[in-house]
Amino acid sequence: MELLQSILLGIIQGITEFIPVSSSGHLVLGQLFLGIEPHENIVMEVVLHLGTGIAIIIVFWKDILHLVKNSFSPDHQIRNEALKYNSWIIIGSIPAAIVGIGFKDTIDANFSNPYISASMLIVTALFLFFSSMRNNTEGKLTLYKVIAIGIFQAFAITPGISRSGSTIAIALLIGVSRKESGRFSFLLSLPAVFGAGLLYASDITEITVSATSLFAGFIFSLVVGVLSLKLLLNFVRRGKLYYFGYYCAAVGVITLIYLTVFTPSPIFNPS
Repeated sequence: MELLQSILLGIIQGITEFIPVSSSGHLVLGQLFLGIEPHENIVMEVVLHLGTGIAIIIVFWKDILHLVKNSFSPDHQIRNEALKYNSWIIIGSIPAAIVGIGFKDTIDANFSNPYISASMLIVTALFLFFSSMRNNTEGKLTLYKVIAIGIFQAFAITPGISRSGSTIAIALLIGVSRKESGRFSFLLSLPAVFGAGLLYASDITEITVSATSLFAGFIFSLVVGVLSLKLLLNFVRRGKLYYFGYYCAAVGVITLIYLTVFTPSPIFNPS
């Protein structure tokens, strides 16, 4: 993998991990257009997800610090609230963990299929458009809402389904405030991001990517990720999340047309 390819993948990951256009889907399509074989990219995917995982910690470090600190507070009410929120993050992470571990082979196969990524980008567009139907600015989290958000996070394991887009969209639709929708979505993503990294790290048998390329991909995914995350949170607060739906729909449709015309699927062309 060339240094420029690593930088481009780092930029793609940094933007699309947080902007609701599906990082996994774009990485699959990026590999397609950059000529990178999917099986050669496992190490880089782990490194890129590490970069964006750290980006979340940088942006939300105050929230994370408060949750940790308040979990040991001598004040009974403060401690219980923090522990409840922590438990919600764990509960919300369970569906993605079940799907990620139980259907790993199917997920791996999907990462080799750009048709799925392109089609699911169109589904992501629908999520984002629907999110504009209800922008409640007062609603709070409840256990049932957390479970619903966690289920939608599990759907996002499919490449092309945006994790941030689907979790924030469903949170808005079930009445969670804009600010809390963005906050909980990304705190919930931490176990998923690092868990996925560990899961795929177990598949690494050899490292064929240079240390320089890995470092470049990591740095670009981290820096671009911080900027993208702050940008997205601004869009969520303004109730403009659906803007990204137009992009997802366009990329999905254009890619499907490209694949059909230039790289026809064996399903449609058995010969």
